[in-house]
Amino acid sequence: MTKENAVLIIYNPVAGRGRAKHLWPEVIRGLDAGGIAYTILETSGKGHALEIARAESARYSAVVAAGGDGTAHEVANGLLLASGEGPTKPFGIIPLGNGDDFVKMIPPETGIGSQPFPVAEAIEKIARRRVVPMDACRAVPVGSAYSQPRYFINGMNVGFSAMAGYNFSTLPHYFTGFMGYLAAVLKTLWNYPVLKVSLTVEDAEPLSLETTLAAFMNGRCFGRSFWVAPQADVRDGKMEIMVVRKIGRMGILRKLPKLLSGSHLDDPVISWFQAQKIRLTSSDSVMVEMDGEIPFDGIHDIELEVLPGILQVLT
Repeated sequence: MTKENAVLIIYNPVAGRGRAKHLWPEVIRGLDAGGIAYTILETSGKGHALEIARAESARYSAVVAAGGDGTAHEVANGLLLASGEGPTKPFGIIPLGNGDDFVKMIPPETGIGSQPFPVAEAIEKIARRRVVPMDACRAVPVGSAYSQPRYFINGMNVGFSAMAGYNFSTLPHYFTGFMGYLAAVLKTLWNYPVLKVSLTVEDAEPLSLETTLAAFMNGRCFGRSFWVAPQADVRDGKMEIMVVRKIGRMGILRKLPKLLSGSHLDDPVISWFQAQKIRLTSSDSVMVEMDGEIPFDGIHDIELEVLPGILQVLT
């Protein structure tokens, strides 16, 4: 079989804090048993999956991220850069990470409180080659040192959740899965930012407020088990935007069970918006988390836009 008919597997061996390496023999057995022609390129560090996807995707029939949310994030960014924000090369995911949140949106969607499909089902999706167009989102910092846009496929966060994402990356590697994310949340309770922000939703008048957490969601879940936007749809051309007003530590702790069950939609301290375009500005220095990564820090102005149906996802 020619390379043009083969699948490129971009494998992150350190994903999932050991989970990827543990599952990798099962992945290889499944690919071989499924009769899938493939090439594996292994990543060597942060940013490498993006560069591989951008440079190599044109040579293959599909590109698959084998890793966690960060790997999927980088591969999607590489594909979108390679396509010039046109429809991407078919994109698949073998979930080997701690959170694996975007794959919860791939049909059949994962139910609230559950985890996504296993390796065997991921390989079935690759072999089947059925493609469903899904949205991705572009983020462009304004007036900063960051010169390139970044794309997110699951969600972007600022405030408490962004700090928690950063703190997760600093935990010892034996903190994995839900317990790792919970440990990061508890660590963040000691010191988290409350941001003064201005939100411009579509063409409406700017709204000024103080927020403990603001999430801009394409998908429904982040941090493995926090169902932030259970109403989100990756094919509706809109972001679901959750803004939590300024609350204290006890208020955050009281919100956690609701986020785990997705029952917080009518909470009085939470405001909801839906938009294709939104701009966030702040006099404060803002750390940005996207799909489990921290691509921007110290910014004050960022523009977000949904790119409808641009990501061609294997399902």
